[in-house]
Amino acid sequence: ATPATPATPAAAMPPPTMTQHMKYIQERVNPIMEAMVTAVLLKCPDDPAAFMMKWLLEQDRYDKGEFGRPADQEELKQLKEELARLQVYKAELEEALAAKDDR
Repeated sequence: ATPATPATPAAAMPPPTMTQHMKYIQERVNPIMEAMVTAVLLKCPDDPAAFMMKWLLEQDRYDKGEFGRPADQEELKQLKEELARLQVYKAELEEALAAKDDR
């Protein structure tokens, strides 16, 4: 049996050329950016960054990476509990600051 030829490591591959970068931008990035900018201009949201993030996550035709995975329900529960504790703590700090200012 002939031994398998090892795959070429990624580090040995030549870096992309400027032409490859431009082609990637034109074919992959521009269509997404154009659609997103159009959506932003149609809505004119007060917080464009938040709108764009939400818009990207709502698109089914693009790879969402880790943001596309289903939420871990236990982790979500823990985060909501931590948020509630922090909101109570914030309110306590605001009350203490207000009391201090009243003196």
